[in-house]
Amino acid sequence: MAMKDEVKEQQQKLKGKTAREKLEYFWDYYKVHTIVALFVVFTAGIFIKDMISSKDTAFSAVVLNSYGFETQEDFQADFSAYAGIDTNAYHCLIDATSTLSLESMTQIDFAFSQRLAGMVQTNGLDAFVSDPLVFGHYAEEMLFRDLRKELSNEEYLKYEPYFYYIDAAAIEEKNKIDEAMADVSSEISATQTDPANPSAMTDPIPVGIYLDDSTKLAEWNCYANMEETPIFGFVETSNRMDISHLFLQYLTD
Repeated sequence: MAMKDEVKEQQQKLKGKTAREKLEYFWDYYKVHTIVALFVVFTAGIFIKDMISSKDTAFSAVVLNSYGFETQEDFQADFSAYAGIDTNAYHCLIDATSTLSLESMTQIDFAFSQRLAGMVQTNGLDAFVSDPLVFGHYAEEMLFRDLRKELSNEEYLKYEPYFYYIDAAAIEEKNKIDEAMADVSSEISATQTDPANPSAMTDPIPVGIYLDDSTKLAEWNCYANMEETPIFGFVETSNRMDISHLFLQYLTD
């Protein structure tokens, strides 16, 4: 049936009916069409709202295994003010709630490790702070920048006493062994020497900074129950290094 004829037929059916009867007929006949139309309008509205309200990210950091659940928002707001980030126009993201256990590797741990990999691959993470065990794991994966190339002369002198080192020669040897034992379970570590003692390494590279007595981490109740000192690293793939340097300064001043 042509659309014009269908419209005429519907008009004939409604002829002489009350307004309520017409409304009931319309709902019975066009119920599915109406629901679909409302769904389309609703979905389009959400999409348009997200497009209008979406903001670029000015800075993103993970402060892992810090258990800063209750203070994360205040942490973000305080650093945003310190760095001069306009939070009406940009996001400042400091994740102080995520955790990762390399020993248990539950579904939650696996999900976070996948999310972290995605952030790194898409240049979505700028700075990383964690306990020594997790930091060492990612340092061996070459996640962090060489501080000799990243820090200014002034920064280098300031932070050198607190450097965390990896031994590039030991990591290369470990990788060779791992390749040779590809079909065998291996727990060989390249960080068996003291990461704070470069003299015991063949090719030491500073990639982290121990955050001894960080007043800001203490203020935001991060690592409150951890005896070991957390470590800071610049993420290799970051494109926002200026604010990453401000974050290091914020944590250590």
